[in-house]
Amino acid sequence: MGMLLVVTGVLLLGRILKLLGMFADKGVEWGIMLTMLMAILPYFLVLTVPMAFFFAMQSMILKLYANSEMDALRAAGLSYFRIFRSLFVVAMVLWLGLTFTAMQWMPQGQKAFQGLLVAVQKMKPAPGFEPLRFSQDLEDFTVYVSGTDDDGVFQGFMLEDRRSQVPVVYMAESAKLDRVGSELRFTLFHGTRLEGEAGDLRSLSFDRYQIAMNLNDLGLLKVPEWRSRVFEMQVEELWKLVQKTHRPDAVAEWHRRLIIPTSILIFMLFCLPLSHTSKRSGKTGAYIGGVGLILFVYNFQIILHQQVLNHASSWWMMWFGQGMLFALATWEFVNISKGKSIWSSQLLMGSVFRRLVARKTP
Repeated sequence: MGMLLVVTGVLLLGRILKLLGMFADKGVEWGIMLTMLMAILPYFLVLTVPMAFFFAMQSMILKLYANSEMDALRAAGLSYFRIFRSLFVVAMVLWLGLTFTAMQWMPQGQKAFQGLLVAVQKMKPAPGFEPLRFSQDLEDFTVYVSGTDDDGVFQGFMLEDRRSQVPVVYMAESAKLDRVGSELRFTLFHGTRLEGEAGDLRSLSFDRYQIAMNLNDLGLLKVPEWRSRVFEMQVEELWKLVQKTHRPDAVAEWHRRLIIPTSILIFMLFCLPLSHTSKRSGKTGAYIGGVGLILFVYNFQIILHQQVLNHASSWWMMWFGQGMLFALATWEFVNISKGKSIWSSQLLMGSVFRRLVARKTP
């Protein structure tokens, strides 16, 4: 769990820094940023859970080697598969959970995040009222002020509320505007509330009166509605689009959601070969190799996904590439069980990656 929090926090940090700058400029409450981060969390979990599982497993294997416990287990006749079979089961359960997350929760979160992001970017600034002028910056409200004192309190204040069928007019000697969470609050002092029309006019005198307005209702923060893009579509909608149109972006997105969770199985099999080091060599080399593996696998997936999007390859190439990585990982796991070197696979991965980059670069 600690490794998952670290990896997820590192990847989220860049997104948080971008949101902080935007929210500071717009003056949006921080609760909305938390909602946006929670919405995007399923996407990051699909990426970070395999990484966290890999590093946690690698750390455990390195400790077993450092304390000679692995040597004792092997001397007792236990195979690597038997030693780590419980982790294999955990990896399978995580793979199923990540697949469900990628197919269901991730597109929901992406749509919610993108909607809030656009709403914040298009958000109107906090209203300002010019003296001796009727202002309609707030939807369903008309505001008039005679002036403003040194403390920012409005003088000679009038507010027309058109949210209901019966018009309501507030007139006050003074008023102040505060923003509390997702609400704007007018506090009126020494005035009259008028409701109705002609013979059905009702009035109420007050010394202090408060009016609360929700930001969403005022049009300051509106989440737009649009037709879902492929990465925001639910499983049924995306599958129907794939079957009906065979659009490259829809096909690539469908297979991407299924392929990314399988990375945890590849990392699991590669973990032992990359962690098989001598006691004197230390852990640094193993961790560097692990980082290199993760970068390679995810960039490999991105390149194949882009090729499908650009009509350069068919969808099955995405599965062929993932299957090739899985076969390579299995081969290395078997080889390390027999005491063989893994340099051959490292050279092979580097060669494949260089060829794909060269093919992608015009």
